[in-house]
Amino acid sequence: MNRPNVILVTADSLRADRLGCYGHSRLTSPNLDRFCKDAIRFSNAFTNGPNTPHAFPAILSATYPLTYSRLGLFDAPLTLAEALRNDGYATIGFNAANPYVSRLFNYDRGFDAFYDFMDESEITAENSHSQSESAIGIPEMDLEKYLISEEGIYRKACLENEINLRIFDRLENIPRPFFLWDHIMDTHYPYLPQSEAQRAIGIPFVSREENLQINSRVRENTPLSSEMLHKVQNLYDATIRQLDAKLGDLFGFLQQNGLYDSSLIVFCADHGEEFHEHGDLQHKSKLFDELLHVPLLIKRPFSSQSERRDEIVSLVNLAPTIFSILELENPFPMVGFLPSTNSFSDSQSFVIAEASYAANGGPPVDRQLFNIDALPKRFAYRERFWKMIFDSEDEMPALYNLLADPFEKTPIHDSSECERLAAFLQEHIRYYESKRLAEKVSRVRKKLQSVSSIAQQVITSF
Repeated sequence: MNRPNVILVTADSLRADRLGCYGHSRLTSPNLDRFCKDAIRFSNAFTNGPNTPHAFPAILSATYPLTYSRLGLFDAPLTLAEALRNDGYATIGFNAANPYVSRLFNYDRGFDAFYDFMDESEITAENSHSQSESAIGIPEMDLEKYLISEEGIYRKACLENEINLRIFDRLENIPRPFFLWDHIMDTHYPYLPQSEAQRAIGIPFVSREENLQINSRVRENTPLSSEMLHKVQNLYDATIRQLDAKLGDLFGFLQQNGLYDSSLIVFCADHGEEFHEHGDLQHKSKLFDELLHVPLLIKRPFSSQSERRDEIVSLVNLAPTIFSILELENPFPMVGFLPSTNSFSDSQSFVIAEASYAANGGPPVDRQLFNIDALPKRFAYRERFWKMIFDSEDEMPALYNLLADPFEKTPIHDSSECERLAAFLQEHIRYYESKRLAEKVSRVRKKLQSVSSIAQQVITSF
């Protein structure tokens, strides 16, 4: 029997609760809602990091975000693309110009062909991933380039339209079986929905000038009136409708070419988005559910059965789950949450999320991305009804009773659950701190050995 193709579609900054199939009243996601009828919908899926640099190591390498001193895929033992290629899959990846999942951070590992749509001027021989981390340049995402300038807006709109065409062209000739990763950026700030998407969800049309004004306020992360916040959320919902149209085109292409039914198709988000639930906009390094609760839909090959699962699942277990569904030996240390028997594993009923943070609680920037050891860190341990968040800069962890306080507004400190959850969290932190230290020592030893070898060659030459 031919092995099924694997298609992983990830959406940047997409909250689960803004999709129709997750209960949103606005018609933001008709194509995903239809896809949901062929798929397993995980109502309690959580990412392991609140922003792209911290989320994707878990998704694509089944490793926790703070396992290593560098963010990216530099140190992960194995990636999903590498593992599938080792099992005979042709691999191809498309990333809609998010620098943090580009080849600059080794996200092309394991792909036969990889398109990240980064400016060639930003990537040179000196800063390719084959060089040391000190030679890697991080592109700036400034307002002038990505929001205000006509060129920036035009480039973003063209890229959004182009990616599907590029994917369709490559899939027509790619060997079978194949693994496709498609990362879509429509729902990431700046929110720039086209007029069709705005009309489709029935919001008042937002002109280009007003759009720039609204997005400027989002970028500045200033307090917003309820009216302005509503406008921001309208734009965000319209970007979801725009993303959903792309997914509809992708599903239609797969169906027309006989690839839909026979493929394993996974859709998820890397993280969510905050709209002042805890004082900010976008996605800082905070570990509340508006950033961690993500959509996860899995359509198994040759299956059109709709199913809802309420178990707690974590994206760090997604890659092993894919191998389990394919009935291939799992090469990752993590276990899957959906074995090939279609019964769920009871080995994990919790989620751990992690993030390092810089000034104002934001994610690391520039050189910090390559040495997170020096940064403060946050950890969260979440069960179905309890959640603990620990900040390395605070002495007292915050515990939330999610039944009584589902929006995590009032931390408690005197519950009998505090000691139990704190013990789990501290065990995790100790283990991965020791692992990170061992990895750093190993890297230093390799560098010393390299220096010693070079010195020996120089001595020998004399």
